[in-house]
Amino acid sequence: MSGRLSRFGTVFRRELATVGRTPEYGVLAVGLLVVLGGLLAAGGGGATGFVPAVVDLLLPTEALVPLAAVVLGYRALLTDVASGELAVIRTYPVRVGEYVAGVLLARLVALVAAVGVPYAVIGAVVWLTAAPDTGIFATHAGVDSPLLYVRFLAFVLLLGAAYVSLAAAVSAFAASRRGAFALGTLALAAGVLGGDLVLLRSLGAGASPSTIPASLALTPNGAFRGLVFEHVIGVAFAPEDGLVSTARAVGSLVGWTLLGAVVAGGTLAYGDRVDAALERVRRGIGD
Repeated sequence: MSGRLSRFGTVFRRELATVGRTPEYGVLAVGLLVVLGGLLAAGGGGATGFVPAVVDLLLPTEALVPLAAVVLGYRALLTDVASGELAVIRTYPVRVGEYVAGVLLARLVALVAAVGVPYAVIGAVVWLTAAPDTGIFATHAGVDSPLLYVRFLAFVLLLGAAYVSLAAAVSAFAASRRGAFALGTLALAAGVLGGDLVLLRSLGAGASPSTIPASLALTPNGAFRGLVFEHVIGVAFAPEDGLVSTARAVGSLVGWTLLGAVVAGGTLAYGDRVDAALERVRRGIGD
């Protein structure tokens, strides 16, 4: 066990150093902060409390956080594969699972810095500039609270983690930086728009509206939106019925994160064998 942790820690520190040497991620954090601040100033929600700020930021967050996460993850594994460093790493007693886990954890730390910090700064600005009665903690429904914003931030990071992991899986599939960019863009569009489009299509085809809560939690964006309405916006407005199952929504976000990690690991571990098998099939067909 100690050997595995040591190997995992070595990969994690190496990847964290790589992230730290990439200035684009710092630019990403600053850009995100500027955009969020501009949106909040335009909407005016930050001047009236934490929940109004969340309402203003909810829809932009569903696009901006996945975009930032894909930027952080779409080359996470490709760089080592393309440069040949992964082949060198594999000559050491480092398992694929340990390598993927170390890389992903480092990228999640980068997510906290590049996404979590800007959102935390926005929360601090709301705390300092909003009306005096927003500085109290909620003890019952209908009261604004910084605790609600902390919940929102936690859901933001869960959403980002799912997309970082999925982007890393994309990077394991890609053969080039251009291919990784194309696949990452496709995954981003499918994640941000695909779930809602499928849901609308199913409702148009006659599906019962009662299926919306269960269906909503299946996609990362739907699960995130449901959690925000259930535990942030809904707390302030005291809804009678829950929008989504909390366990289902959190399980969905965690599940997408684990799925990306498993796909990435499986691709690195068995990709060469699959490619070789496909090549043999092509030769057989050609003969």
